[in-house]
Amino acid sequence: MSSWLVRPVDSGILATLSEGLGISTTAARIIASRGVSTVDEARQFFSPALDQLHDPFLFREMGEAVKAVREVISAGKRILVHGDYDADGVCGASILYEGLLSLGADVHFFVPNRKKDGYGMARRISERSLKVGLGLVITVDCGSSDGDIVKELADGGIPVIITDHHEIGERVPDAKAFINAKLEGETYPFTELSGAGVAFKLLQGIEKDMGIDMNLGRLLDLVAVGTLGDYVPLIDENRALVTLGMIELAKWERPGFAALRKTSKLVASGFTARQICFTIVPRVNAPGRISSAREVVELLTTSDEEKAATIAKEIENINDKRKALCTQVTKDACEYADILINKENQNVFVFSTDRWDEGVVGIGAARVSESYGIPTALIAEHDGIGKGSVRSPGGINVRDMLQKCSRYLIAFGGHREAGGFSIKKEDINSFIKCFNKAVGEAVADSDVHTNIHADVEVLLAECDLALISFIEQLAPFGPGNAEPLVVIRNLDVNEKTRIVGRKHLRLAVSDVHETKLEIIGFSQLENWEPLNLIGGKIEVLAHLRRNVWKDKEEAQIQVTEIHQTEKPAAALQDQS
Repeated sequence: MSSWLVRPVDSGILATLSEGLGISTTAARIIASRGVSTVDEARQFFSPALDQLHDPFLFREMGEAVKAVREVISAGKRILVHGDYDADGVCGASILYEGLLSLGADVHFFVPNRKKDGYGMARRISERSLKVGLGLVITVDCGSSDGDIVKELADGGIPVIITDHHEIGERVPDAKAFINAKLEGETYPFTELSGAGVAFKLLQGIEKDMGIDMNLGRLLDLVAVGTLGDYVPLIDENRALVTLGMIELAKWERPGFAALRKTSKLVASGFTARQICFTIVPRVNAPGRISSAREVVELLTTSDEEKAATIAKEIENINDKRKALCTQVTKDACEYADILINKENQNVFVFSTDRWDEGVVGIGAARVSESYGIPTALIAEHDGIGKGSVRSPGGINVRDMLQKCSRYLIAFGGHREAGGFSIKKEDINSFIKCFNKAVGEAVADSDVHTNIHADVEVLLAECDLALISFIEQLAPFGPGNAEPLVVIRNLDVNEKTRIVGRKHLRLAVSDVHETKLEIIGFSQLENWEPLNLIGGKIEVLAHLRRNVWKDKEEAQIQVTEIHQTEKPAAALQDQS
C-alpha cells in the first residue's frame, strides 16, 4: 500500500502568497507546491506569455546556425529539414518547413521510415543529398547520436545543423551547428524543451537576427502538440509554449488539426492538454508507427481543407489499425507479466516475440509499465534483429539504464522516462539479465513505488467550485506540473455508498465537521466492495474537478486511492 506524503511548504511563503494574491491558505499551498514562492512568480505562472521565453541566442551555437541558414537562403540553395516519425518530430519538421518557406527558402522535408531507417537520421539521406546537391540539412528531434551520417554529409560539402533535445554525451564534431540544451557545457538555461520546441527556438533566432516579424505565434499549435506528444515537463518555457499553443490550436485555423479534431471527435473549445494527448497526439503518431509519417507533415502544413480532410480520414484508418495492434501487444505482454509478477528480484519486465509490430511496442510497454508499476521493455523481433521500446513509471533514468547495458545493443537512445533500442536476437537474454540488475540497483534506495506526493490536505467543505476554479488556472497539467492531488482524512462511510456502472463506487461520506458529500471512485470496485467499507472510516487521495451534467455544474471529488483506517463494526465482530 502506498504512503501519501503532503509536500511541506514554508509558512512564510504561504502567508506571502495568500495575502499577496488574496487566496485561501489551501490554494496558496497548492501553488507553492509547484515551486512558486513569490507573488510575481505566481502571476507569471498564471499568465504565460512569449516574453517569458529565453533569448534563443543563449544557445552557444545559435549564432552559427542562424548565419548558415541565412547564407543558404540568400544563395538560393536547397534546404532539407530532416524530421522524425513521432509527434514531436513531425510537428518540429512542420514548424521549420513552414517557417523557412515563409522566408522564401527553397526548403523540403524528409521523415524517416521507422522500419526502413530505424532510430535517428536515415543513412539513405546522405547519398540522396549528395546527388541532388543540397545546400544545408537541418535535423529536428534527431542527430545527436548520428555523427557518422553527419560526417558523410559534411565531407560531401553539405553542412548539417542539428536541433535536438535527446541526451548526449558529446557534440557531434562535424556538425555546422549543434543546438541541444542537454549538451555538456551548453549555456541555455532550460534543458527540457521538446524537439518541436528547439525547432521553434531556431526560428526565433532567425527572426531576431533578421529584425523582422515572422508571425511565429501561428506555429505555436504545432509546438504545443509536439511538446505534449513527447511527454516533457510542462514547466518553464514548456508551460508558456503549451499554454499559448493550446490557445492557438483552439482557433482551428490550421486545416490539418481542424480535420483531426473532427475525426477524433474532440470538442472545439474547453479541451484540456490531457484530451489532446488522447485524441490529436495518437493520430499524429499513428502513421509513423506502422507506415510513413510523411503524410502527417503534409497534413499539418497544407492550406487546402479538402486535402486535409482526405489525409485525416486515411490517418483515422491507420489509427484504427494501430489500436488493434496495440491491444494485441498489450494483451500478450500482460499475460507474460502476470506469470512473472511474483518472481523474486523481478525489477523489470522484458518480453520479446516475432509476433509484434515494432511501431506499437512503445505503447504496449507504457501500458504494462503503468499497470504494474515496473519498468518494461517490449521487443519486436524480425530477421534476427529486435527493435525495443522501454517505458518507466518513474524513479529511474531509462537512458542511463540502456547505457549500462549498451554492450548488448546495436543502437539506443531516449530520455529519463522512455527509450528505444535495437539488438541482435542472440543478445536478448544477456540484455534482460543486465537490465534487470541495473534497474534493481537504481531503485534499491528509491521510494518511488511506495510514496505518492500530494499537494494539500483538505476538508470536505473546502472542495467547492471556487477551489476548483483556482486549480484550473494551474493547467495545462502533465509531467512536471501534475494535476493537484488532495488528501481527505477521517471520513465515515455511510449506507448510501453503492456501485455505479460496472466498476465504479459512489461513496457517501461525512467528516468530523458533519459535512456530508457523495464522492466518486472510478474503477475502485476492483479494490473495494461497498459492504467492506460501509460503517467504517477511510481517507482518500483525490482530484478535484468540475462536473457538468444537464447544464448543471458541481464540484466533484474523484478518488484515485482509498485507505481504510477503521473497518466496519460487523467486520471486526466477524474477525473476533
